[in-house]
Amino acid sequence: MTSDGKLPAKKSLGQNFCTDARLPAEIVRRLAAGPGDVIWEIGPGTGALTEKLISTGASVEAFEIDERMREELTRFGDRLVVRWGDVMEMDLAPLVPAGRRLLVTGNLPYYCGTAILRRLLMLKPQPTRLVFLLQDEVARKAAAKPGADAYGFLSAQVRLFAEPVLGTRYSPASFRPSPKVYSTILELRPLPLDTGESERRERALKLLSVMLGSRRKMALPLLKHAFPGAKPPWEDRFISLNIDSKSRGEIIPLETVIELASQPFS
Repeated sequence: MTSDGKLPAKKSLGQNFCTDARLPAEIVRRLAAGPGDVIWEIGPGTGALTEKLISTGASVEAFEIDERMREELTRFGDRLVVRWGDVMEMDLAPLVPAGRRLLVTGNLPYYCGTAILRRLLMLKPQPTRLVFLLQDEVARKAAAKPGADAYGFLSAQVRLFAEPVLGTRYSPASFRPSPKVYSTILELRPLPLDTGESERRERALKLLSVMLGSRRKMALPLLKHAFPGAKPPWEDRFISLNIDSKSRGEIIPLETVIELASQPFS
């Protein structure tokens, strides 16, 4: 414990506990949860957000890696289900509730926030909504549009499967201990995709991993090198979609990349 009786943050886990009441209030508002819904909270810590989530009437399940939080979280009794361990190592599919809305949230550690975001975005069945607190730079990259300086693979993955909405930017003073950078709320509204369209977008994601893996390089030669046996050939696909053969991956519209992935390529 610290001198004021508070549990110290664990640097190795990237912990920064929220001390700003506006933050959990914004997350709860954006989740729009109610009775019958299920909320997954990633990294509840001392439970500052957890209390607000439970008050919505939804069923709340927390994923916590830090065993020191047992005493903090047991105060919620049977109002909270806690799954102890690393969410990145858990088999999440069997935990997805059948026939109920799943909402996902959390104050994600800076060092692994991107990885957690990407994994939960691809969860099947899809959550109804995801609302995370992230390092400001990561949140803005996730919400960036094609052509923007911040646009990259994370941006593309997010926009293939969800509509991103940036929320409030919070200063380091909103946390204990104070981080060195600002944090921003990112709300993701998953797109209603049928199985066929979801699979097509997953193929598009494979193309984007190549096209955006080498910034400022022309997309056509990158694709030819990565998937040489594509039928029809990449040159023909570019011509049919009116894509300039010298275009860089970061400026090609996502809808066009999805069309590129309509036919098998590997």
